Amino acid sequence: MNWRVILIEALAFAALFTAIVLIPVIGGKKGGAANVHNYPPDIQEEYFKTHERMDVSYRFKKVVLTKSLGVALFAGVLLVCALLAGAKTFLQGFLPSFGLLVSLIR
Repeated sequence: MNWRVILIEALAFAALFTAIVLIPVIGGKKGGAANVHNYPPDIQEEYFKTHERMDVSYRFKKVVLTKSLGVALFAGVLLVCALLAGAKTFLQGFLPSFGLLVSLIR
């Protein structure tokens, strides 16, 4: 495994992840009604006490499709990154990918 490649991929992946997360925020949509489904039900109820109620269930097709495509996109990116780094076994690919995701989440 080439650790220099993994470091470069980690920086590129972090930049890509940050850009994708920030795109909805740019343009004033932060905290808007379109993003209420991202919050727990208790917070949604408080929001709807002062705003018009809208369908924000997780069964809403657009939300499920968007989040599913996001998961598939990042899984594909991580697979390509592991292959470029020279992973020959599942564990060699999994450990750097898992570490990268953990570092982005915290």
